[in-house]
Amino acid sequence: MKRHTIRGKVQGMVLRISIAALIITSIVGIFSMLRIQQDGENALIDQMEKNLKNITIDKSGLADAKLGKFSEYINNFAIYINNIYSFPSSFVSRDVKPPLEENAGKFVLQRGFTDRSVKLEDVYRYISLFGNLEDVWAPVMKLNNGTITTIYAGAESGFLVSYDDQSEKSANGGNDIYYDHTQADWYKLAKEKGRTVFTDIYEDSFGRGLTISCASPFYDEKNKFAGVVCMDILIADLHSAIVEEVNLPEDSYAFLIDTKGKIIEPLEIDRASERTINDETQSEELANEIMSGETKISRYNGIYYAYTRIETTGWTFCVRQSESATLEPARNVQRNVILTMGMFFAAFIVIIAMVFIIARKFSERLTSPIIALGHDAEEISSGNLDYRAEIRSNDEVGDLAKSFNDMAASLKEYVQNLAHVTAEKERISAELDLATQIQADMLPRIFPPFPDRKEFDIYATMTPAKEVGGDFYDFFMIDDDHLALVMADVSGKGVPAALFMVIAKTLIKTRSQMGGSPSEILADVNRQLCEGNDADLFVTVWLGILEISTGHVVASNAGHEYPAIMKADGAYELLKTKQSPAVATMDGIKFRQNEFDLNPGDNLYIYTDGVAEATNSHEELYGTDRMIDALNQTIGMDAKNILLTMKKSVDDFTGEAPQFDDITMLSLRYFGKC
Repeated sequence: MKRHTIRGKVQGMVLRISIAALIITSIVGIFSMLRIQQDGENALIDQMEKNLKNITIDKSGLADAKLGKFSEYINNFAIYINNIYSFPSSFVSRDVKPPLEENAGKFVLQRGFTDRSVKLEDVYRYISLFGNLEDVWAPVMKLNNGTITTIYAGAESGFLVSYDDQSEKSANGGNDIYYDHTQADWYKLAKEKGRTVFTDIYEDSFGRGLTISCASPFYDEKNKFAGVVCMDILIADLHSAIVEEVNLPEDSYAFLIDTKGKIIEPLEIDRASERTINDETQSEELANEIMSGETKISRYNGIYYAYTRIETTGWTFCVRQSESATLEPARNVQRNVILTMGMFFAAFIVIIAMVFIIARKFSERLTSPIIALGHDAEEISSGNLDYRAEIRSNDEVGDLAKSFNDMAASLKEYVQNLAHVTAEKERISAELDLATQIQADMLPRIFPPFPDRKEFDIYATMTPAKEVGGDFYDFFMIDDDHLALVMADVSGKGVPAALFMVIAKTLIKTRSQMGGSPSEILADVNRQLCEGNDADLFVTVWLGILEISTGHVVASNAGHEYPAIMKADGAYELLKTKQSPAVATMDGIKFRQNEFDLNPGDNLYIYTDGVAEATNSHEELYGTDRMIDALNQTIGMDAKNILLTMKKSVDDFTGEAPQFDDITMLSLRYFGKC
């Protein structure tokens, strides 16, 4: 009897020890699992926020690049029309007919008038000259087939020429059609702003889909407003590239918002959604944050909204992602752990019964794998994701160990992917830093560049908007008495523009040193750049050659900004001369040139459009008037301090607003013979 009592006490003690060991091991396992699961949730949220921010920035840049291409087209068309007004004798007369049914489905140039008071004979001369626009519109329409639907130019004098394939929908039995384009939104907006603009999205009147128009004003030979050139662009491809091709988890999506808070969501080819950002968020405060123009991530009711502004149009790109979608992998692990622990505790009663039967023999076998599993969980939770729990049995404890191993493998893969992405970003950043240094090294930056020459003082700077830019300046001696001055701006931004800039700079310098006038130099460079220019890049150039002994300058302006000149006894003013089209826009262009003289004490200031078009947070332009005022505050300064003062003036004006274009300047003070 006593033996049975002692045996029972021993068994009871072993049972209590076994139960206590099992409970402690379970608590350690659960605590470690919860800790790992919480760390996993935090890591997933951090990565989600980084991914969302990167997506919004990348997609905003993509939208600006796609829309910027159309803006460059329109700018070139406006320059071409300006040349028609300025040099009409350089263009042949070409007949432009009204819409005809036989032209259905063909892209042709056709005419129209604002109303019946406009007579063909009154405006025939310029309509026939505008017929030359087909030569520059047709290649652009072909290159962007299915995206650009119509290109047209409306003159203030009452006529309009358009290029599309909708003749049968506009035909009037061979008679002229009437459409008052001067009252159209695109016309009034471009006329009011005096620069290239984008309209709000609208439904195309011919049922081709949701459309946005890009318009730019053009001017006559007296620089007086003469009309607006415009193109209609279907947004389907843009919407698909920016919104639909975003890789997001389930229950997450991206969308575009126009400047009025309306969600750009094509439901059918000819009908737009009426939803607004207020409808989407159900929060006026959150809607106002999204429309603020900032690049930011906001959380509301378990939903994350990442958003940024598309600068070209003022739209907002937004990504909506639920917290539940982000944390689903971690919660799946949590559910598996809970299920496994439930199975463990279901088997707990059976284990206790077995302990009663074979207490001493089974106690060690029972507790050792659980304790080991607790150690495994702690090892994994400490950050050793290469560690794997040994699966010692095919029961619930083994299932729990397998869950630990699966979770550790998943977290390791996630961390490795994160490390790979981080390393790739660092590599790209390092390469861009190297590209920035290489580009800077290509530009003259040792000042004074010609310390033995006392006839002039020269200084130049270039501040790129991105890591690398498309602007460049150059100056070099052609011979002992001739100094070449170059200021240029390549279309576009980033690496493609920088590569084109290297080619253009090299060609201009090489050709200049072979001799010849600026117009001859640009004609040769234009011919070489047009060869194989599949990217349709072009470069505006101001090229001048100074005869140092006399101060005589021969210059050619290929679509570039007017330089500013200050006479020794006066103030700065723009040196306005006839412009030629930009280099690389069309093969065979003849470039005009002009001449002027610099007297001792005169100063010449040349620059790119990044100066005049610098924009502050209120979307106001710095402008040439403000630039001239700032230059007049630099009278008496040397070339270097002139540019330092001008850069400070631009920075003070833009404030905290980001720089959207390269800012490049060059100042030359002429002293004459010493």
